[in-house]
Amino acid sequence: MSCYGLRRQEDERVIMKRLIRTIVLLVLALLLIPFALEIPIRYVMNLAGAPLEYSYEISLVLTVIGLFLVLDRKRIRARRQRRRERRAERRERERLRNSYVLNLSPYEYEEYVAEELRQEGYTDVDTTPKSGDFGADVLARDGDRTVCVQCKRYAPGHLVGVKAVQEIYSAKDYYGCDDAYLYTTSDYTKAAVEMANELGVLLVRTQV
Repeated sequence: MSCYGLRRQEDERVIMKRLIRTIVLLVLALLLIPFALEIPIRYVMNLAGAPLEYSYEISLVLTVIGLFLVLDRKRIRARRQRRRERRAERRERERLRNSYVLNLSPYEYEEYVAEELRQEGYTDVDTTPKSGDFGADVLARDGDRTVCVQCKRYAPGHLVGVKAVQEIYSAKDYYGCDDAYLYTTSDYTKAAVEMANELGVLLVRTQV
């Protein structure tokens, strides 16, 4: 048997043991707690002048309600713990992804952006030659519209300026594309954002 099979059997045994232990504890609680509660309940009912014939039933109902609240609280804590673990996993994946992107070379970043476009549903995605690309690094198709993309793999704090916006806008005309995108691992200057809005260039920031 493989290690995976043995590990799975061990996990199943642990789960079964926990289930049996929980059932035994619930049964014991339902048997013992009502008797313990009945004494103070009978005392209170006697003071109130109420009939004592239903004291055990009342203690049983209170026991069930108490056990339900305890189990529900454990379920809520377990759910919160799972949420915290999932958030921690997402943060770790994001940290590894960010570290990966920043360690890419400029040409590798172009391939990374091309793959991102493919994942988003773009077709005919191709990178341009490493030299003589006329300002576009990736060409793609979005439905019936063609797209040219320039990629700037900059360190955080090294902002992309108006020159890159001008280059990709010119590349759009050169390649006869309908839309122009500018991707970066950093951010854009205020002037670049204003020019991009004026020219209709889409600015995209890869999260790092």
